[in-house]
Amino acid sequence: MSGPLYVLAPTTEADSAANRARINWTLLTELHTRRHPNQNHIHHRCCEHEPLGVGEVLQEALAAQHLLDLVGIPLGRNDDRGIDARTWLAVELINDLRERLARIGGWHARETGPAGTVGDFCTECGQRWLCDTRRMVDGTYEEDERD
Repeated sequence: MSGPLYVLAPTTEADSAANRARINWTLLTELHTRRHPNQNHIHHRCCEHEPLGVGEVLQEALAAQHLLDLVGIPLGRNDDRGIDARTWLAVELINDLRERLARIGGWHARETGPAGTVGDFCTECGQRWLCDTRRMVDGTYEEDERD
């Protein structure tokens, strides 16, 4: 195999700070100590017997299993129970959703008027431009919490 399978862009300090602000640290701390059916053998070791560093990795494994549950990735039965296999399923799901959004996003464009003037609405859904679908594709959509 020659070269990497993918290219990762370096994270800037500003991006890292923004990511840290978005992470629910309280939930992660709780998940680090909650038992999980795919990791029962880890719970006892990570919370009571392993040295510093190893226990932390094992706690993160517990949290990862619970997070995969939250996004609906099946528990699995054999080799598909592992964190790597379940994470692969999550990656496939995310990539599929990105592909679908990109395809749909092409249908949503700002209306144009006579002589090339630009209107204020989406040609596909009729919402005010930028419509929600276009913002989802761009990654800038924020759900309105006024319900």
